[in-house]
Amino acid sequence: MTGRYEVCSEKTVGEAELAEREKLAEQVTQKLLLAGFTPSRRGAFPGSGGFQVNVDFAADAHGGVFVTWHTSESLRDEAIASKLSGEESPSLEYFRSLTKIMQSAMIEVLSAAGWHACDAANDMNPYAIRVEDREK
Repeated sequence: MTGRYEVCSEKTVGEAELAEREKLAEQVTQKLLLAGFTPSRRGAFPGSGGFQVNVDFAADAHGGVFVTWHTSESLRDEAIASKLSGEESPSLEYFRSLTKIMQSAMIEVLSAAGWHACDAANDMNPYAIRVEDREK
């Protein structure tokens, strides 16, 4: 259920920090499952949506644990086609709204579980959530 990001940075965290991140990613996955969220099974079950937890092992500010919500592939494909055509279709608006709503819901759930969860402020993945221990 969790994945690793490819790292563009030359510096990566050590094994101890990586193990901490992977442990946090597994805990995040479990809390989202307990809350009733469905994990993304992109590719395994075409058309399904859900959450995905990733560990980025970069040693800079881009590294950490991230959660992203994925809509169904059919809705995503409709939204992309709409965006590429230059038209603001109802499916594009629905995609944007749904993704933002699910991001907000997961931030609330993860915050209630005791972590610091916030928008990752990533232009390449605008709805990604960064999750950190409260002590950090």
